[in-house]
Amino acid sequence: MNPPGIVNAVLLDPTNLRDAPGLWTIRFDGDRIGSVEKQNGRAAMPCPSGMLDARRGLVVPSLVDAHVHLDLAYSLTQVPPNDSGTLLEAIELWQEAKSHMLAPDVCERALRAVRDEIAGGTGYIRSHVDVGSMADYRLCEGVLAARQQAKDLCFIELVAFPQDGLMRDPGAVDHLRRAMRDGVNLVGGIPHIESTQRDGLRHLEMVFDLAAEFDADIDVHIDETDDPHSVYAEYLASMTMERGWQNRVTASHVCALGSYPDAHASRVIDLIAAAQIAVVTNPGVNLHLQGRFDRYPKRRGLTRVSELLARGVPVAAGQDCIADPFYPLGNGKMLDQAFLLVHADHMNTSGAIRQAFDMVSGMAGRVIGLARHAIVDDAPANLAVFDAEDVIELVRVRPTPHWTVYRGRVVAGTAAN
Repeated sequence: MNPPGIVNAVLLDPTNLRDAPGLWTIRFDGDRIGSVEKQNGRAAMPCPSGMLDARRGLVVPSLVDAHVHLDLAYSLTQVPPNDSGTLLEAIELWQEAKSHMLAPDVCERALRAVRDEIAGGTGYIRSHVDVGSMADYRLCEGVLAARQQAKDLCFIELVAFPQDGLMRDPGAVDHLRRAMRDGVNLVGGIPHIESTQRDGLRHLEMVFDLAAEFDADIDVHIDETDDPHSVYAEYLASMTMERGWQNRVTASHVCALGSYPDAHASRVIDLIAAAQIAVVTNPGVNLHLQGRFDRYPKRRGLTRVSELLARGVPVAAGQDCIADPFYPLGNGKMLDQAFLLVHADHMNTSGAIRQAFDMVSGMAGRVIGLARHAIVDDAPANLAVFDAEDVIELVRVRPTPHWTVYRGRVVAGTAAN
């Protein structure tokens, strides 16, 4: 369905994420927004033939999942149970299971996850894909095929992710290069998986070398642990500035930052801000996996979201995992991640709740490099229409959108085709 636009929409003022006064009409011009016009009076207007009627519902730019693993999605039944619930056991279980997985199965599961994300209002996905040698490139082949099949439904960019390391798994380097040649967008990494800190630092250096080789941005899993001795974030910031890669690096997870003493954490946050690094937290998965070695009190597992935001660091929230050995839950509904973030980081004020929504919407778009992620003239016609009167209600109730629109076409919801 290709509607000419939407009437009777409530829009957000991007400066404060509060409702803009009145009702609005959004007109599409092909795959872009042609115009955004305020309607006369406060009463809803009759809906012209073919238009979508928001019925005073909130219309927002498409939601953004800034961190997910499509190759892992819905693999839970293919992997033995993660009885400890820890990240380390999940990695071990996944390492064995992925050696038997075939690209068509990966593609099918990834497409299921993509459809679930779209049904929840998501229009932009950044997925990490395992290029470790154990899977012999089959995972990457499957996700690349899924991206191709979903190209008219949403935007998907991929990160080549050496899950088992670069020093521990030297064969991953060739797979990573192949992935970049095949159209994967970013270079990934996971330095804390290496056996020693020296190897972890060499891992980071190789990530930057590969990024320079392909002139690519970087998104690394960094300090995904409660261990306060894991300090790769500060090395990442230092290398970013040394290599001139400012505004081109994302640090995902950064959980150990929550375990540092306050003075050390403040210094690291200053470094991250100075290096112009973006951060992605994954509320559901971080809450589930971290703190497993604590008795009481238990750490919450997330990075220092509010402190990073206060220093001007852009932070997004990601889904990370969907029904896999790392996280048995997960559903691709990004409003759930905003909801969890409100609880996990005590974002209880109305302004903070709006901020949590922004971390799966506008700010998340900036984290993954979207230039015009807003409902304005000539922006991409990628948006979601919700039955909610404002952002607070949206995060509280987390409704399924009436419609998800991508490039001016309804791709989920009523009359999607």
